[in-house]
Amino acid sequence: MAQQGLPWFVAVGSSLLLSLCLLPKAVRWLLPFVLLLPLGFWRYYSWDSQLNPLLPYLGQDITVSGTTDGKILRLDDPKGARLAISSREDLAPGRVVLQGSFALAPNKRNPGGFDYAGYLHRRGIWGQFYIDEVISSQPATFTLKERLSQALARGLTEQQAGLMQAMTLGLRDSLGDLRELFSASGLAHILALSGLHVGILVLALGWLLRPLGLFRYPVLIVLVIGFVFLVGASPSVSRAALMTIAALLSLWLGGGRIDAWASLALSALLLLVWQPAWLFDLSFQLSYLAVLGLLLFVEPLTRLILGTYTTLPWWHWKLLIVVSALVSISAQLSTVPLVASSFGSLPLFSPFINILAIPLATLLVPLGFVVAFVGVLVPPLALLLNHLTGLLASLLIALASFGSSLPNLIWGEISPLGYALFYIGLGAFALWLHKRISLSGALIIIATALLCSSFTSWQREKAELIVFDVGQGDSSLIRLPGRLEILMDGGGTPFGDFDVGARTVIPALKGLGIDELELVIASHTDADHIEGLVSVLKSFRVQQLAIGVKDLDRPLFAELIAVAEERQIPIMQVARGQKIYIGDAMLDILNPPINSYDEANNNSVAFVLYYHEQPKALLMGDMPISVEKDLAFPKLDIVMAGHHGSKTSTSDDLLRATQPKHVIFSYGRNTFGHPHGPLVEKARALGAQIHETFHEGAVRLLLE
Repeated sequence: MAQQGLPWFVAVGSSLLLSLCLLPKAVRWLLPFVLLLPLGFWRYYSWDSQLNPLLPYLGQDITVSGTTDGKILRLDDPKGARLAISSREDLAPGRVVLQGSFALAPNKRNPGGFDYAGYLHRRGIWGQFYIDEVISSQPATFTLKERLSQALARGLTEQQAGLMQAMTLGLRDSLGDLRELFSASGLAHILALSGLHVGILVLALGWLLRPLGLFRYPVLIVLVIGFVFLVGASPSVSRAALMTIAALLSLWLGGGRIDAWASLALSALLLLVWQPAWLFDLSFQLSYLAVLGLLLFVEPLTRLILGTYTTLPWWHWKLLIVVSALVSISAQLSTVPLVASSFGSLPLFSPFINILAIPLATLLVPLGFVVAFVGVLVPPLALLLNHLTGLLASLLIALASFGSSLPNLIWGEISPLGYALFYIGLGAFALWLHKRISLSGALIIIATALLCSSFTSWQREKAELIVFDVGQGDSSLIRLPGRLEILMDGGGTPFGDFDVGARTVIPALKGLGIDELELVIASHTDADHIEGLVSVLKSFRVQQLAIGVKDLDRPLFAELIAVAEERQIPIMQVARGQKIYIGDAMLDILNPPINSYDEANNNSVAFVLYYHEQPKALLMGDMPISVEKDLAFPKLDIVMAGHHGSKTSTSDDLLRATQPKHVIFSYGRNTFGHPHGPLVEKARALGAQIHETFHEGAVRLLLE
């Protein structure tokens, strides 16, 4: 859709940019809205009403042909349709014939999770293609971007090369742990190509092209357009490019400096007409909110804090330090709820880290482009220049590492009401800064918003059981009033390298606003239950780790114990008959017995959860029927089926004894026959409501 719309988009955009520079001010504001708003609504309707051309092939084994860049497959039939590639092996760019199956991408499955389906749909990608076999492959010749990437990495370490490729060319595949490191330090914007990178390049090139006089402006416009085609038209890059082109056009045509508010609004209109789905894209939202914050807060805050010092020359150290901090604070202030809700935490010291990071990035971005282009032409010279590049990149990585060690504010997902209250308070602050309302009026509005927010948070605090969707595995969270949390298991992928703990459980916990766990329970030694707990223990404060049978001969279990000991987390070995009290809850341990069994599943930690002295839920890991027969179960509300709904767990006797209102099956795509069909039907016949993480995603049930 985007490719078909590009020619008219360029034509309409060019005429509007010219009108912005040449027409009277009133018309400048009116014309874009009159022309583009109806067109935008029509474009959005066209995008939203598209039918997926690949639905007839859903779940089928098919053979397809097309071209790929290693990540996205563009099909020959239906012509131009695109799919995200899912494969255990790297696929070289070029023409391919593949055998596999088409599947829809998953929506958001857990709190704090990522809506992959929405992400792909906004980019015109219809789903995922799971490769079973590469029938044929004809590698493509190296593109300019690939040549530049190779030249840029020459002589650098893996981390240095990954950082430089991300900062200059938008290639993020080689970032590895740097992605989390920069995110935790508040420097993620340096890795994502944005207005910072475009601005640095335009300033550097503009300085070099000064001898051309006015002619340098069209040259810069062409170079900006070339940069967008080189790195890809992401929302943030497109926004920065459009605003930059508008400013350069105005200067070239004698209109002087363009009004920043007008160029921001115009770029938003143009981009949303071209790609209406970007309105719901996180990158688009963060990009525009950050610029909005700069326009609203930098100037008045500078006047407020520096006062008469604003007459100092721009290079004075006081002005540079304060303004750098204020620029970072202003850009982040307007994005606070979006960052907190999307990433689960706020790096509190990032404005101060950015004071040093942005100058380093200002040096590295143009230097990286010089190295990349020189490296294509004169490789030895690039190798020489990369001694400096590597040093600066290492400094930036060290700064990010230091920033990531500083305290972060953990914050959960924010409701629409929470967003509204935050921006009401922020709006009052902005109005006071711009002298539109009094200080007392602003404080009253801000205080009212804070009180409403506190009240709604208090109202939501109820006990609940959450079973996360971790695929073929188990991970359950018990939340109690007073910010008391108990995590049982953390999922795992025994036959893969996907870290469920880091990629699923931790974001879910952060999405719920959890920064500390009172108790973590490792039900038994199987990887699909405890592998993810290793990352959880490394990332959260944990008051206590509970285990059943201690089996250090299992490497994964031994690693879990080692991490707990390293982080000085007390380890409690539980057994049948023990009771654990946390807040108004009590865990009545049913298994394992003091004299343990030989099988790991038989030794699963199983317990009945009591809340306000009433039995509420039964969680039992992979405990089999042979062990269930030795136990007595009370009548309760929730049963989490043992062993993912296996036919060897959750007996008829257990269901009749517990009489549950809800039965939960935690499982993913598997070849084990989980859940066992007759078991599901027996639970349903007893009047229980069935919940399956495979179909529903995370299951949340109140314990009240």
